[in-house]
Amino acid sequence: MRIRQRKLATRGIAAGAVTMGMLLAAAACSSSSSSSASGSGSASVINGAGSTFAAPMYEQWAGQYHQKHGVQINYQAIGSGGGISEYTQGIVDFGATDAPMSSTEQAAAQAGQGSTVLHIPMIIGAVTMIYNLPGVSHLRLDGPTLANIYLGKIKTWNSPAIKALNPGVSLPSTPIQPVERADSSGTSYAFTSYLAQISPTWASQVGVSKTPSFPTGTGATGSSGVAAAVQQTKGAIGYVEYSYATQGHIPVASLKNASGQFVAPTPASTEAAAAHATFPTDITHLVFSLNNSSASGAYPIVTPTYVLIAQQPKNVAAGSAVRAWLEWDLQKPQQAESTKLGYVPLPSKLVSLDLAALKTVK
Repeated sequence: MRIRQRKLATRGIAAGAVTMGMLLAAAACSSSSSSSASGSGSASVINGAGSTFAAPMYEQWAGQYHQKHGVQINYQAIGSGGGISEYTQGIVDFGATDAPMSSTEQAAAQAGQGSTVLHIPMIIGAVTMIYNLPGVSHLRLDGPTLANIYLGKIKTWNSPAIKALNPGVSLPSTPIQPVERADSSGTSYAFTSYLAQISPTWASQVGVSKTPSFPTGTGATGSSGVAAAVQQTKGAIGYVEYSYATQGHIPVASLKNASGQFVAPTPASTEAAAAHATFPTDITHLVFSLNNSSASGAYPIVTPTYVLIAQQPKNVAAGSAVRAWLEWDLQKPQQAESTKLGYVPLPSKLVSLDLAALKTVK
């Protein structure tokens, strides 16, 4: 299965090259439409790339904003790692990531942009465990069992560990087929962050990464690729943002949270994790984790997703347009729209911190 993963990863690289070409073409078109305003005013076309986790929301907001304000927003869902890279290189006007930049990435981005790069949290969502197990409509898992599945230690669906969590459920002897992201992914970062919190073995052997070296399983590119692979593979399990599960009508597992409750991923259980969180007050570094909340009813794998924007954008017109779009996204009507796609709005305190951070963008 690792050979297949490498093949899928190669195809992901090829797809990324095509996406790169699309972005470069879009950037070329946008540069001609906005270059005359690069010293002042606002661009009529802006380009962004990154998170597939947040893509459904950004694409919806982009369409609505274009209708109301006439600004075209081109967004390519190429994964968080790709979004960080392309923003650092100046290929796009904003990056999108579910994983905070590492110190090395932060330094590179700030060198590339020539100023401090802000993380602006935009929405909050759940990483769901989807599965393909005909005849099993309700499945319960906990963190240690999930870690052992992806470590390759639990190999069949009727293993004692899974049976103990699902009394009365007829579990088949079907081999478990783990599916994971083959590209650099903020969803992988959130997933491995949770497993590292729960499993000392995972923390020491695999760790936390946008590109983890999974001991077992098959890779697929993008959240849509993982969803498709799980749908097509009997016995498969994978991790995707909640909307990919609901839109694809794919069964999701309930997970045991830090309070000992088995909780299904829903907007309500996602919001329960966010409602009791402590947020940073440094507006130049608004990054935080919502995983493994001990709040009652909280789903245990929950993450914010960020847009990257420089405090002093090189292209003033594009930077002004991105800031205006983000400020519009953070208003109550737009935040409320997030629930229709399975995300949850940001708490009001966090919105206030975001708006304060955006005011520093010159």
